[in-house]
Amino acid sequence: MSFSSQRQGAPLCAPVLTRRRFVQGLAMGGVMAGFGLGTVPVFAKMPSRTGPQTLRGTDFHMDIAREPVNFTGSPAVATAIYGSVPAPVLRWREGDTVTLRVTNRLPVSSSIHWHGIILPARMDGVPGISFDGIAPGETFTYRFKVGQTGTFWYHSHTGFQEQTGLYGAIVIDPRGRDPYGAERDYVVVPSDWTDEDPHRVYSKLKKLSHYYNRNERTAGDLMRDIRKEGASTSDLQFVAGVRAWF
Repeated sequence: MSFSSQRQGAPLCAPVLTRRRFVQGLAMGGVMAGFGLGTVPVFAKMPSRTGPQTLRGTDFHMDIAREPVNFTGSPAVATAIYGSVPAPVLRWREGDTVTLRVTNRLPVSSSIHWHGIILPARMDGVPGISFDGIAPGETFTYRFKVGQTGTFWYHSHTGFQEQTGLYGAIVIDPRGRDPYGAERDYVVVPSDWTDEDPHRVYSKLKKLSHYYNRNERTAGDLMRDIRKEGASTSDLQFVAGVRAWF
C-alpha cells in the first residue's frame, strides 16, 4: 500500500458489485465522521463532499473504534478513527512538534505506526519493539518533532486492524515557501477492502499463495475444454487419475 499527494489544476460470495458502486462506497467511508453519520449505513445518504476529513495543527485527539460500514452492499465492521475509513488526513508542518493522543475504544489492544516518519524509537508505535501497544480503554500520547516534508501514511501495527480500515495519509508541508506551485492538492489513498474476515484471508494465502489470483478450475471445466479444444498429455493423465480415484 502506498500514498501520494497529487498536485493538479470484491469478496467471495458477495452480491454483484459494479465498479462504480464499489468506488462510491470507499469514498463514502471517509465522510462519516464529518457529518456525524458514523452509525448510518454508507449508502443511506450521499453528502456533498467525499473523502476523509483533513486535520491540521500540532495537537490531535484520535479515537480508535469499531465502525459499521457497507462498501459492497453487505454490512461489515471496520476499524476506524473518528468513524472514518480511510482515517483522516493529518496535515503537519516541518519543524513543528506534534502531539497525538490516541485512545483505544476497541476490546483488544491497538497501535498506530507512523510509516516513514523519522522520530524517536519509543514513538514509532510498533508493539513488542518500541512499546507495549495501547490497551483497551487507555490513551497513549505520541509526541515528536517533524523534521521532514512530503506525503506519508500511518496505520495500525496490531493484528489485522490495518486491513479492516485503520490507515490514513500524512501530508507534511515545508516550513518555508512551497517550491511547487499548485491551485489545489489531492491526496490519493490506494487501498482495498474485503468483507471476508482477514484471518480467513491470511489462512487461505498461507495454504495457497495465489488463492485470490484466479478462479480455480474444476474437473467439469477441464472436460468442457477437452471436448472443445482436444486434450494434452497432462489433461489425459489428470482424467486417468480422476477415474482411478473413483
